[in-house]
Amino acid sequence: MIIRKGFILYIYFYFLTMLPNAYLTERQLEIWGLRLRGTSKAEIGRMLGITRQAVYDAENVMLEKVELALTHTAQSNMIEPQYIDATRGILLGFSPQTQQRVIITFSSRNGVQTWHYQQPNCSICKLVSSCRRRLILEAEERGVALTDADKKLPPSTMAQRIFESLIPGL
Repeated sequence: MIIRKGFILYIYFYFLTMLPNAYLTERQLEIWGLRLRGTSKAEIGRMLGITRQAVYDAENVMLEKVELALTHTAQSNMIEPQYIDATRGILLGFSPQTQQRVIITFSSRNGVQTWHYQQPNCSICKLVSSCRRRLILEAEERGVALTDADKKLPPSTMAQRIFESLIPGL
């Protein structure tokens, strides 16, 4: 089997899907999405017919799994973590190889994603439409408002707009 070097770099530099659901159950994914949108534990309990304590217990298990998925993804991509917020499913890291910031996210819609933050040339990528759709889903799930003009930006620029509102000091 012949693997072209350019193809490997292409996938590495633009986005990488791993651990589609970070090993969360369907119920945990449902709770995750609701918590990410700011729904209270009590309200989630009422919506799902479970106790607030059950939501709290599920959240503790989910946070451990999400943090593990984020850090495992960073390690497997040789990214040095600089900031982790498991409650929001975000890790900011630095790639010594590319000398760039890298953001790893977990969402119930996209699973675990690796976003190379600093201005890749999106115009040469065949996956621009897919990347743009995933970023729009990330923004929607996280409550980040995008204008119609924002949704037409190159994915690297759109990613900057989204993640600057989610990561302190980015």
